[in-house]
Amino acid sequence: MHTLYRNARCRIAIVFLAMGMKLFGLGAVSAAETNLHLIYLPHRLTESSDKQYDRLLDEIFAGTELTVAREASPMKRALTLFLSDRDSCLFPIRVKALQAVAEPDAIVSSELIDIVSLRLYTPTGDTEKAFTSVDDFDPRRVGYIAGSGTVQGLGPKHKLFMPIPSEEQLIRMLELGRLDAFLGHHPDTALALEDLNRPGLLRVSPITVSNVRFPISFVCHDTADGRHFIEVVNARIRQLHQDGKIRRVLGPHANLPTDAEDAIGAQVSQ
Repeated sequence: MHTLYRNARCRIAIVFLAMGMKLFGLGAVSAAETNLHLIYLPHRLTESSDKQYDRLLDEIFAGTELTVAREASPMKRALTLFLSDRDSCLFPIRVKALQAVAEPDAIVSSELIDIVSLRLYTPTGDTEKAFTSVDDFDPRRVGYIAGSGTVQGLGPKHKLFMPIPSEEQLIRMLELGRLDAFLGHHPDTALALEDLNRPGLLRVSPITVSNVRFPISFVCHDTADGRHFIEVVNARIRQLHQDGKIRRVLGPHANLPTDAEDAIGAQVSQ
């Protein structure tokens, strides 16, 4: 009798404990929400239109238990938000680009998504200089995207290059003859030409300029939640690479880690 009484009291206590936990929000803990800071790219990732990286993020998170709050902003702001929030992750980013502002052992990165490369764009009618070196042009008539640190590794002449705010303006200035060539990020510039409905307007160098490549991945702070996010995302990235869906989402301009031309460059540039 006493045993039955004690068991009944225990069961009642457990019920009241569970009710109290539910009342005060102490019940089963749901998966923590991850703040995913996104670097706004007008032709690849906007969070307000159906661009390729937007679609890829949908594919990566589909069917996972991850709860993700996505916010796109310009690069400097996205980077600042990421660095100030240890519960957050950042995409798309080159891991090496964070080394100047974050300790390497304080962040974790995912497997590679794709590879952005630096290409030289010239007018289609300029057959002599279609695929030559950037050094063959007057540096004062070579454009690049303002704010890009890419050109700094191209020698002292880069200080004479003309910074232009957008791909559209670079394309227009080249078309009008105000530039002889410009340095563009591939596939961003190729996508800009498609958005302008002028995919064949310019020539693009078939190889990267000075072997400048940017392997793209997710980066999180090295916390338990950050490592879990990367683990889940890695599984999806591998699956999407394996079934070819990343290629279908990112389109024909994408350079993937499995592409023969860029595989070696990705290994040494990350």
